[in-house]
Amino acid sequence: MKNYRNIRLMVKCSKMYYEENMNQIEIGKKLGVSKATISRILTSARKEGIVKISVVNPLSHENLEIEKELEKLFGLQEVVVVQVASNDIEDIKKSIAREAAYILERILKPQMLIGVGNGSTLEKVSQYVENYKSNDFTFVPMVGGNGQINANIQSNNIAQSFAKSFKAHYKILHAPAMVKSLEIKESFIQDSGIRSILNLTEKLDVGIVGIGSSDLETTVRILTEYISQEELLDLRKKGAVADICNKFMDSQGKGDFEVNENVIGIDLEDLIKIPCVIGVAGHSKKSDAIISAIKSGLINILVTDYDTANIILKKRKEEIYG
Repeated sequence: MKNYRNIRLMVKCSKMYYEENMNQIEIGKKLGVSKATISRILTSARKEGIVKISVVNPLSHENLEIEKELEKLFGLQEVVVVQVASNDIEDIKKSIAREAAYILERILKPQMLIGVGNGSTLEKVSQYVENYKSNDFTFVPMVGGNGQINANIQSNNIAQSFAKSFKAHYKILHAPAMVKSLEIKESFIQDSGIRSILNLTEKLDVGIVGIGSSDLETTVRILTEYISQEELLDLRKKGAVADICNKFMDSQGKGDFEVNENVIGIDLEDLIKIPCVIGVAGHSKKSDAIISAIKSGLINILVTDYDTANIILKKRKEEIYG
C-alpha cells in the first residue's frame, strides 16, 4: 500500500507539473508539502521511469554529430557548425557571423574585457547583435590598425562596431598592426596610450578572432601593406599557413616566425591565457589555417560552416588513425 501511495503521489505531482504547467510552489500548496519535497518527488518520478523526457532536435542531426566529434578530437570547449545554402564566401561569412553574435550575447557578463581581433568575417558579427540594452563591458583591440586597406576590418573599427551594437565601451590602439623593425616597434610601445591598451590585453576575459590563411588572396591583400609578396612567399616556404591578429603560425600551430616580433598587439602567450577565445572562420580554402589555429591552443570555441567542418574532421581523423 505504501508503494502504491508513493507511485500515486509521483504520478499526481508529475501530471500537475508537466501537463498542467503548475510550478513546484503551487503544487506544494495544493498538496500541503514544501517545494523541496515536490522537487524530490519529481526527481524520484524520473528515476522510476514515470516521467520520461526526450529532446526533439529540429536542426540537422549531422551538424550536431560533427560538432561533437570535432570537440572530442581537438579537445575544444565548443564547436558550432552552420549550414550555408551556397558556397559563396560572403554567404558563409554572414552565416558564421550571425552565430558568433549569438554566442557573444550568451557568454558576455558585466565588467568583462573582450579582446577583438581583425578580419572580414569578424567585421560582420556586430551586424547581427540583437542585445540593445546598455552593457557594462569593454571591447579592446588586440592588434593595431591594418593601415589604409580595408579599414572596416581593422581591430579598432571592429571594437568600435561591437561597442555600438552592444551599447558598451571600447578602446582604441593608436598604432599600426605591423612595422618593419623591432626598433620602430619599441618607439611605438613606449607611448603611454599604446602601452595602456597593450596592458589591457593581458587581462582579457573573452576574445574573438578571425583566422587568416597565408594561401588565401583576401588575406594576402591585407598583409602586403606591411610585408612584400616576396616576404610572404618566403613565410609560406618556411611553413606559415595561418595568422591570428597578424601573428603567423605553421601547420602545428607554432608561431616561431621572426616577423611576428614586429606586430604591435597582444602576445601569443597572453592570447592563449584568455579563458574563452572564439575563432570565426569558414570556407574550404581555410581548412588548414583553422586546424593550425586549433592546434595552437589559442581558441577554444570554433564557429565554421558545414563543408569546412567536414574537411577539418576528415583531415583530423587521417592524422590520428591514418
